[in-house]
Formats: sequence, C-alpha cells, structure tokens
Amino acid sequence: MRLKNRRVAVEAEDAQLRVPPAKSRIGGRAHVVVEFRGEPDRRALRELEARGARVLAYVPDAGFLVSASEDVQLDGLGLRWVGRLEAPDKLSPLLEPGEQWQCVVQFHPDVEREEAEALVREHLLEILPHPDLRRNELLVAGAPSRVQRLAEWDEVAYIYPASAELVSGEPVHACPGALTEWGPVGEYVAQIGDGWDGPGRNAAELRYYFAALARRLPRESVAAEITRALEEWARFVAIRFLPGADEWGPKTLRFYFGAGAHECPYPFDGPGRTLAHAFYPSPPNPEPIAGDVHFDDDEPWAIGAYLDVFSVALHEIGHALGLGHSDKPGSVMYPYYRKYVALTEEDIAAIRQLYAAREEPPTSPQPPTNPPTPPGSPQPPANPPSNPQPTPPANPQPPGSPSPNPQPPQNPSPQPPATRDTAAPSLTITYPALSSVLVSSSSITLRGTASDNVGVVEVTWSSSNGHAGTAQGTTQWTAGPIALYLGSNTITVRARDAAGNTSWRSVVVTRR
Repeated sequence: MRLKNRRVAVEAEDAQLRVPPAKSRIGGRAHVVVEFRGEPDRRALRELEARGARVLAYVPDAGFLVSASEDVQLDGLGLRWVGRLEAPDKLSPLLEPGEQWQCVVQFHPDVEREEAEALVREHLLEILPHPDLRRNELLVAGAPSRVQRLAEWDEVAYIYPASAELVSGEPVHACPGALTEWGPVGEYVAQIGDGWDGPGRNAAELRYYFAALARRLPRESVAAEITRALEEWARFVAIRFLPGADEWGPKTLRFYFGAGAHECPYPFDGPGRTLAHAFYPSPPNPEPIAGDVHFDDDEPWAIGAYLDVFSVALHEIGHALGLGHSDKPGSVMYPYYRKYVALTEEDIAAIRQLYAAREEPPTSPQPPTNPPTPPGSPQPPANPPSNPQPTPPANPQPPGSPSPNPQPPQNPSPQPPATRDTAAPSLTITYPALSSVLVSSSSITLRGTASDNVGVVEVTWSSSNGHAGTAQGTTQWTAGPIALYLGSNTITVRARDAAGNTSWRSVVVTRR
C-alpha cells in the first residue's frame, strides 16, 4: 500500500491479524487498514462487515480502511496485514516548520462533526470557519506541536496545508476525490494504480468521447475547453489523445454532464457543492467506467470565468490518468479547485511518476467540432530565418596561405544544455466577454490579452467559416473585423511564444 508518508510492505508471516488498540474518544473501537493478499473479494468484504467491521474507504493496492472493535475476528478472510495509520502517516510532508500551522484536518468519514470540533478544541487549536469545506474537514490554526498531538488520535485521517483561499475565507469548491469501484480514496494515499501504461513509466494512447456536454453552453466551446485540458497533460508526458468512436470502448475517457442521479452510483447534489468527479484508470477500476469524468449539469458552468470548464476538467483529467490529490496549495491537483491556465511544476512531477516524460513537442491541439477532430499539425518553428545566406569569412586568404594571426586551439568549457521553455502563453478574450454571443451584424472584432514568461510573438485567429488572419498586437491584441455567416460561427484565437508553445481560446458567435 502506498501512503504519502509510508509504503506498507509486510510479509504474510509477520502479519498480526488483530485490531491494535487506539487513542480514541470511543474506547474499544479503532480505524484500521486491512490489506488482502490479492485482488479484493466482495464476499470477503461482506463477511468482514458481517463480523462487525464497517468498510469506509479503499486504500490501494488491496486494502480497506475499516472501523472495527478491538475484539473483531479477522482470521479466514485472506488478509496479509492489519494496522493503524500512525501519527506520522497523517501529517503531510509539505507541512513546513514554523510558529503556527494553518492546515486542513480531515477526519474519518464516520466521525461526527461535533466530535471532531471537540477534539480540536481540546488541543487548544483554533477552528477557522469556512462554509465550503468538505463535510469531514476542519480548517485549523495553531502550534505545530499541538497539531502533531492531534494526529495521534484515531479519529484523525490526514492533515495537510491550507491554501491562501481557504485561510482568507474566499468562496471555494472542493473536489470530492476520484472514485473507484470500491469507493473513495483517502487523502493519505499517494498513488492509485500504475496508470494506463501499466507498471513503470511508459507511453499510452487513449481515446476521448463527448457523451453529453453542458446544456447551457455551446457544445463546440465546451468540447474545445476539455480538449485543451487533455492536451495540457499531453504536453508533458507521452500520452496521445485521440477522439473515440465508441463511448464504451476500452481506454476511453468519456465526458458526461448530468444532474442528480446519473450514470454511476454517486449522484450529484445540485448547485453549489460537488462540481464533478472522475474514475481512476483500469486497474483499479473496471471498464467501461474507468477514466470517465462526470460534471454536475446543475452548476452554472462558464468558460474563462467563475466555474471555468477548463480548470475543473484539467483537475479531473489528472484523476482519470491516475493521480490522487496533491497537498501543495496552488497546484492543479490540490483538493480545492481554483482557476488555472496551465499545470504547475508539482503536477508535472506527479504525472511523470506514472508516465514517460514527453521528449518531443506535442502537436498543437485543434478545437473539436461535432464529432471532435483530432489534434492538428505541429506549429512551424518560431522566428524562422528568411532567405538565409552563408556568411563569408572575414579577411579571406588565398588557398594555402598561412593565417596572419594564428590562434591556439581553444578548449571551451562545456556549457550546460539550455532548459527548454515549455510554458504555454496565457491567453484571454476580453471582448466579447461571454463564450457564446448572439449578434445581428455581418462582422465582429475580438479583443484580448496575451502574456508569456518569454514573450508572445504572434496572435492569430481562424473561423469555422474558413476565414483566418493575424491579430494586431500581442500583449493587447485586436482581431477583425471578422466576417460572419448566418448561423453559428466558431472563432478560435491562438497565441504563440518564441519557443513555439501555443495556447488557444474560442468563442461561438451566432449571427441572426
């Protein structure tokens, strides 16, 4: 089992198949992890529950977190290890030394909130109120020594750093965590399975299929944002995403917007709480649900604004590729969403633990139509030389003549290879402000901004009606006037930096 702070590897003959005593407010009962010898067996789980244990969460690769009495009988269930999460297992490696920690304390799912709050106050820690926390979490501030003593208690599952948004009280949305056929996975787990490429770091080819998209937004715009999120992951690892023809096919990420009870055992809860959930790859999940991503269609989805489709899709695709949550605030895989424009170094390092790093630049994605089209051709190299001419040598000498100023051979010190710029530009369309607009005019002019760590060299646009051109300006750009046909026109704007990295946004303009 792969915990964030420990990898449990115990030989079968060393296993103690009993529930160890715990420091708990409820005497005689403890939260323990039971690990099976092989693939989990549903009959064994039912027998475990029949003996009085309550299964609460899946602990990959073959374990379960259960709540059980200390005298529960565990023989004959095919277990190889039984043990508790120790205090160091529950403390994030990213909790840094300091006078005070501001952190999120996650409790086990069956711990009542009143019990959790009482336990925190008993340790003289401050509870910071926040209405958007997950139901089994508290935002806590206090001395590290007191937080460490809190972690010794059986009711506590995991403690990780709080983000600036949480501490400041800003409205946030939480990801409930990716799902498996065995249920959710705790924050204390580091890795879930080996990804779509199997053990080791290899390449993978996956399909994607848009089954149902947000009903309040243009289908083309939503599909374009999800495709852009797929390609952001593919920029850094050797994964190739292709549009799929069979929504239930193997190795297919199926994107579906639904409301309430929908196509899985985990119903959505209406506006304001759970935005989306995803299913880990196969294994541990079975096909065809492995890798699927579901969005709550009751939410007011937007593009480039509050409840941004790209940002939530980018996070959930990370789960669909095999990543758990990150403890690092600001990373895409942190448990609480924020608006993103690209992956962070933390996310890139995490995904490269599962898949081979991409050695060649990926092809620039093309916005999908209906059905979606595969990513397009690579962009030409930035700033190509025009009509290159050979440079004649200075002060040419006749053949065979000695050099007038002979120089001794040089032995230059080797220079380290330059780090390749892989950061895509940030691109925003400021006018029109919405991702879908209705107009009566025969043309439209788009405006926006673009920025890059090195510099944006070009902003271009193309329309689904066949027109294309180059915008005026880069950091502040204007594209148009762009001719519009009657009906729907999808206009895509692309920014390119000096290293050839590109990013794009699209808007659907409907002419009446």
